[in-house]
Amino acid sequence: MIRPLLAAFLLTPAAHAADLEVAPIGSTVTGSFELGGKLIPLPEGRFQLAARTINESPLLGGTMVTSRVKVGHVILVQIRPPRLIAAVHARATLAADSHRFNWSGEPCKKEDTLYRSDLTGSHGEDENCLLVDHAMLNLGPKAQGIWKDAAAWLTEQKVQVPGPVMITAHVTRFQQSRLVGASYSFNPRMYGCNAPVSRSYNESPWHKNAINQDPQRVRFVESVTAWGKVVQGHFDALITGRDSKVEHGPAIYSCRAAQASLSDAP
Repeated sequence: MIRPLLAAFLLTPAAHAADLEVAPIGSTVTGSFELGGKLIPLPEGRFQLAARTINESPLLGGTMVTSRVKVGHVILVQIRPPRLIAAVHARATLAADSHRFNWSGEPCKKEDTLYRSDLTGSHGEDENCLLVDHAMLNLGPKAQGIWKDAAAWLTEQKVQVPGPVMITAHVTRFQQSRLVGASYSFNPRMYGCNAPVSRSYNESPWHKNAINQDPQRVRFVESVTAWGKVVQGHFDALITGRDSKVEHGPAIYSCRAAQASLSDAP
């Protein structure tokens, strides 16, 4: 069982956050950035903007698609060629809208995950969801849309794609036509964690039924969960109109640092 870490996180408006609606591809970002006027926090380190797009997402009124709203998407990556360290896929509505519609899709529907926090249980009307899971990013030959663009940019930077299994915190908050979400993916191997290759999702050593066999993997997933819980609270404040500010957050656990500490102990 995964036990989320307790971590302090100060949330207040950050000055001069980069606006990724207009920033050039390849721009370097640290700390946080803006998308659709919403402040999106970043984990520690320097990230680069790898891809950007604007989609029209359907809103549902009853059983019919009755309106569409523009949603900005960006993918930022932290790299050490030829390796991908971390990736962030953020999305947000680009303009305020007072229509009372539901979003299509249920972000918290999946239950076979490492961690799940469904704070509203509304199934489409008022979602506040955090899922933590293991999977490969959609950067392979069949990638489409923004993921295809991100894969092409990573290839130009001589980063291997599609890459290994990542541990990802998916955070989604929407209410009526307002939406903000981000998926934070971390490569365990780049944090010194043992991450053997598996043949399937269910056979992975990162599956919820196997994770407790390695305390280091447990700590790593706990740290990703702690980060996701902090972002979940921040996104809730953005959607409900409360002040929120990002200054620092919980660090992602380093298996390498922990092993070095043990080896240095008397």
